[in-house]
Amino acid sequence: MSHTHPESLFDQEHVINTFRKGVASVGCIAFIATAAAACGTATQMSAGAKVQSAIAKLGQQKSVTMNIGLNATQQQVWTALKGETDFTQNDAKMLAGTNASMAISSTTPLKNATKADFAFQLTFGGQKDVVDYRSVNGQLYVRADVQKLMAAGGASSSDVKQFQSVVTAAGKLPSSYKSIKDAINGQWIVIDPKAFLDFAKTMGAGASIPSTTTVDKKTAQQIVAAVKKAISSSTTFKDTGTRDGADHVTATIPAAKAADALVQGLKPLQKQLPKNFPLADLQKKAPHQNIVLDLAIKGGTLSSVSLDLAAFDKKINGKLPLTVSYAAGSQPVTAPAGASTLNPQDIMGAVMQLMSGKGGALKGMNLTGLSQ
Repeated sequence: MSHTHPESLFDQEHVINTFRKGVASVGCIAFIATAAAACGTATQMSAGAKVQSAIAKLGQQKSVTMNIGLNATQQQVWTALKGETDFTQNDAKMLAGTNASMAISSTTPLKNATKADFAFQLTFGGQKDVVDYRSVNGQLYVRADVQKLMAAGGASSSDVKQFQSVVTAAGKLPSSYKSIKDAINGQWIVIDPKAFLDFAKTMGAGASIPSTTTVDKKTAQQIVAAVKKAISSSTTFKDTGTRDGADHVTATIPAAKAADALVQGLKPLQKQLPKNFPLADLQKKAPHQNIVLDLAIKGGTLSSVSLDLAAFDKKINGKLPLTVSYAAGSQPVTAPAGASTLNPQDIMGAVMQLMSGKGGALKGMNLTGLSQ
């Protein structure tokens, strides 16, 4: 990766896709556990039932926090991925220090919740509090430290200097643009989604807003049932003892076999599925080997799930463990204090002022470089 072209950090598509696929696969464990007791030998049923009970206890909580990250040092990441084109030690440092934290909370047990508050926090390349997002009572709270993000991504000095010019220019805007200044300086802002949607409609942009394709409740239940059946018919469970105060269970999934079973289960629902649903790709992209999940259970509750990303990518040298840890009964998600309200009109006005040079430092400046 070249420091003169920091955008190449995000061109490591193969690396990022591998990480993303692993995260998605960990999410399937809920389906695996739910159907565990219906298949396998008596030993497998006992281990599967233990997992099922451990996940059910998470659902009994009013709040759960989940952390996702590579359970590997910079050197271990480098050893695993150094065969990738242009992959450097800086890239290894970035991935080893990246962690995503997600929290969900409700006033009722999560299994019964009809609405919940949500939070997401990203630690990027060891830089903390790079991106924060919260959804509380229908309002969106956002904070992003662009300078930390650029530093973690190996941005060039010219890119950093250019962004600092934007910060300086924003500082000269009138006090009525406080929310814009806060957003640029990495402070909390609050957004009302309805206000932005109404503004888009007023500006005639409503037709260009992409619509979200959804399925009806019955179809959703049928999809869930198909996934449960496909995975449970292929998965085996095994108790692997106690380590570090936790009971461990291994779930082994023959990926190709599970994908075949899932496709067959979803074919009767093909007409109800969204047009872009990747049904044909499920079999093509499934790795032809076992996916092994290690589940740790403490106090009868699921505490972590780990898998080796090498199962998804033959180019990975050795092992690259991804771990998802769970904290049940964590603090509920709350709105951050002092967030300023960002209105769509503020954005339009600030952009016009900055582009016209009234902010001082942006006159004649090429802003497109900030997107690189």
